[in-house]
Amino acid sequence: MTVLQELLDRGDREGATAAATRTLSSKPTDGEALSALARLALESGDVTAAKTHLARVGPRDRQLYEVLLAEAMVLQLSEQTDAARLAFAQLTAVHATRPEAFFALGLAQLEKQDAVNAEKALATAVQLLPGHFLYRYRHAEALAQNGRFADAAKELTKTIELRPDFVRAYLAFARMLEANGQAAQGLEILAAGLGSMPADRQLQAEQLRLRLASGDTAALTNADLGVAEELMRANAHEAAIEVCTHLEASGKGSAKVSLVKALSYENTARIDEALEAYSKAMAQDPKDWSAANNRGLLLLEEYQDVPEKLAEAKATLEEAVKRAAGKVADPLLNLALLHGSQKEYAQGIALAKQVAAHPQAGALKAQAEKMVASMEKAAKSA
Repeated sequence: MTVLQELLDRGDREGATAAATRTLSSKPTDGEALSALARLALESGDVTAAKTHLARVGPRDRQLYEVLLAEAMVLQLSEQTDAARLAFAQLTAVHATRPEAFFALGLAQLEKQDAVNAEKALATAVQLLPGHFLYRYRHAEALAQNGRFADAAKELTKTIELRPDFVRAYLAFARMLEANGQAAQGLEILAAGLGSMPADRQLQAEQLRLRLASGDTAALTNADLGVAEELMRANAHEAAIEVCTHLEASGKGSAKVSLVKALSYENTARIDEALEAYSKAMAQDPKDWSAANNRGLLLLEEYQDVPEKLAEAKATLEEAVKRAAGKVADPLLNLALLHGSQKEYAQGIALAKQVAAHPQAGALKAQAEKMVASMEKAAKSA
């Protein structure tokens, strides 16, 4: 294994970037260095940058294992999944002692919900590189999907031994145990994780969720907003609502508590309760735009054919725009969407153009530009 590959396997992004950059200063078309940068770009979700790095690879290095592996990963993240699986499989056939392609093939098969073949590929990756914690973690996932829970537990135990600070392993282990009627053992796993990482929010939230699911309402005693937010992010919305309700009853309510509660209500399709909680958050903090923005958008999405509700949505989004005071583009985009849905194209186009020109638009810029083009086309056909 090369130094660059070791750095990538360890997750040392800075070290791998520095090593690749040093190599490229003297060998600007080096395949291994450029493929390393491409893989780092893919980890960040930047497929375009990865393609740019790979395009610089010199002819002599185009058939290097590392280059072909990175190119197959580009295919996977470009939604050319069948081609990617074929490329990974070909690499495993030609390079039977290299674990990376077996691992990538296993992940691609897991994504296809082919757990049987994924387990075989991931087992080979583990066999070739037994000390890699992530290989064992994903192997455990495949084993669990195939109903081999005892074997999955062994792999998760080994994962934690190799990487005691890998939070996802504790969470997966606890959830697997809970799903198999062993909630008490799941709590023991989470307690072990919290023993070494007592401040970790994910572990705290999962422990609280599991205790609540077991009927232990005393677990709410030390719950706070941060745990509620983490529960919401983990899609444990009922537990998040329970925490928020407890905080309100304990005199610890706030606009943020109401907002988390509203989001959790919305994510569980409890629309009336979500709207009420958003209204409460708006009243608690007259300067915050997010609750008004979310409430207006929810009204727009749920009541397309109810004129009075759409009027309320418009007023609420206008309030969000006022509160945002030009600092963010989100309310403007949603107000543009409302005008477009009502075939008020001139107003919608003007607002969408404001979003596209907004210095904080970020990813919303592309959405706004598409919206402008769509409304301009619709306006011509009207």
